[in-house]
Amino acid sequence: MTLLTQLLVNGLITGVIYSLLAVSFGTVYRSTRVFHIALGAIYTASAYGIYVGKNAGLAIGVFAGLGVAIALSLLIEWCIYRPFLKKGSSPGVVLIASLGAYILIENLIALLFGNEVKIIHTGIEPSISIGALILTRIQIIQFFIGILFLIGSLVAFKKSRFFKAAWAMGDEPLLLEVLGLPVFKLRELIFCFSAILCATASMLVTFDVGVDPHVGLSAILLGAVAVLVGGMDNILGWIFAAFLLAELQSLAIWWFSARWNDAISFALLIFVLLFRPTGLFTKEVRIEER
Repeated sequence: MTLLTQLLVNGLITGVIYSLLAVSFGTVYRSTRVFHIALGAIYTASAYGIYVGKNAGLAIGVFAGLGVAIALSLLIEWCIYRPFLKKGSSPGVVLIASLGAYILIENLIALLFGNEVKIIHTGIEPSISIGALILTRIQIIQFFIGILFLIGSLVAFKKSRFFKAAWAMGDEPLLLEVLGLPVFKLRELIFCFSAILCATASMLVTFDVGVDPHVGLSAILLGAVAVLVGGMDNILGWIFAAFLLAELQSLAIWWFSARWNDAISFALLIFVLLFRPTGLFTKEVRIEER
């Protein structure tokens, strides 16, 4: 029972990371309808940004990770997504292009840094005991920084006109053009916001377990699963689904082993797509109410 409790608490902390990835992926997907697989490359690149920048100090490393993420995100938007948007390409074509961008950047990173795991923090991580529970310092940092960013994101989504316009762009992009709103500038801001959340999650994980060139895709796919399970139009649903995924993975470790984590996650996705395609946390409404 002590092991189960420890795993469930670990799942809460992992759920914060998954939530950041879900909001990062979901913001782009909901507002631009781009299935942003290349976000996995941004996840990886930001981790290597902090790995390289840390030699000049931790603060410099953090800014380097954020800067790399934002720059790469804008580059992908300018060089890949925007040209396809102007050509009126189908979502499937853009998805393949996004996957291609991820593979290209992943291999460039592997060429520059090698395939071995890079560690930022060496030595034994300080920990605290709460009864039978043991939490490391980095886990506590992950939890509180992640919660802070999630609260900030929820407030921004609720109060900011920018995010309301982003939501409207996902529904009626032509309407924004008719109203004279700067669609391309709005897209750029969306990709920057997504990159910041993705980089934050990436750097928090990198401090804990390090990074290798191939970690991005699995991380972003978990964020995508949380968005689809939670429901496209429900930000809180993305977050709830992310925590649900994390806790299910913790239970899978307790029942079986960590090798079952991906199987559990995608089994949940298939179940939801088959029996509740609008998402677990989306309220069903009549067509005339939408």
